[in-house]
Amino acid sequence: MLIDRVSPSNRTRAMGMVWPDALRIRGSVIRITFPAVFLLTGYGVGIAFLIRKYEYLALQIAILTPVAVVLSLLLVFRTNSAYDRFWEGRKIWQDLKVNSRNMIRNTWCGVVEKSIEDSVQKRQALKNVAAFMISIKHYIRGEDGLDYADYDGLLSPEFRMQVLARRSAHNYGSIGGSINGSIGGAHNSPNRGQSSSELRIQQQQSNEGWERTVEVPFPSLLLYEIQKFVEYLMDNGVVHGQLYVNMLSTVNSMGTLLGGCERIISTPIPMAYHIHLHHSLYLYLL
Repeated sequence: MLIDRVSPSNRTRAMGMVWPDALRIRGSVIRITFPAVFLLTGYGVGIAFLIRKYEYLALQIAILTPVAVVLSLLLVFRTNSAYDRFWEGRKIWQDLKVNSRNMIRNTWCGVVEKSIEDSVQKRQALKNVAAFMISIKHYIRGEDGLDYADYDGLLSPEFRMQVLARRSAHNYGSIGGSINGSIGGAHNSPNRGQSSSELRIQQQQSNEGWERTVEVPFPSLLLYEIQKFVEYLMDNGVVHGQLYVNMLSTVNSMGTLLGGCERIISTPIPMAYHIHLHHSLYLYLL
C-alpha cells in the first residue's frame, strides 16, 4: 500500500555518493537567487576595496542595527506566512483524499445495481471521483487541456465531448467557463516553456494572483457530474435516504476543499508588505 510520507533522511544519493540536503540544488531556490547574490557579492567586494582606500566613507555598525531588527521581523513574518500556506494546503489535500475515499467506499458498497444502467453509472462515478482529484492537481498547477496520461480511462467519451464542444482547449489559469459560454480563455494562459513554480513566482511578483474571470473550473464540472450521479441514485431508489444524505454531504465537502485550494493559490502576499520587505532588504544590503 502506498502512503504519502516524507523520508526521515536528510540525505540524497547522486553520483554514487550520499549528499546532505545542504548541498542539493534541485528543489532549492539557488538558481533563482544566484544572479542577485552574485551582483550583490560583487557590489560588496567593490565597497570593501573602496573603504580600505577611503576609510572615512565607512559607516558605524550601530547604524545597521535598527534596520537589521526590522528586517528580521519581516523575514520571520514572511517565513511563518509561507509555512502556514504550506500546512493549510497539506491539510486540505489530506481532507480531499479522505472525502474521495469515503465517496468511493459509499458508492461501491452502498449502491445496489438493479440494472445494467445502474452498473455503468456506478463505475463511471468511481472514475469521476479519481478524475476529480487529478483535475485539482492540474488546475492548481495551471496546466491546460485534457490530454494528460493520468486522465486516460477515467473521463467518459460523452463528458469529453461536452467539454471539448464548449472550447477545444480548456484553460485552468482562468478557471473554467460559464455554463452558456466557453470553458477557459486566453487570460493567464501558462507558458509551456516554464515550470508551475516559475509561473507562480511571476504571478505573485506582478500581484495578480490567479484571477478568476469566468465561472466554472474543470474540477467543478466533474463535481457536478458526481452530484448528478448521487441524484440519479435517489431518483431511482438505488440507495436509502441516509446514505444519500451522507454522499451529498461528501460532495459538498469536496467542493469546499476545492475552494480552499483556490484560496491559497489566488491569494498572493499583500503588495504593500512585499514592497516594504524589499525596501528593508535592499537598504540593509546596500
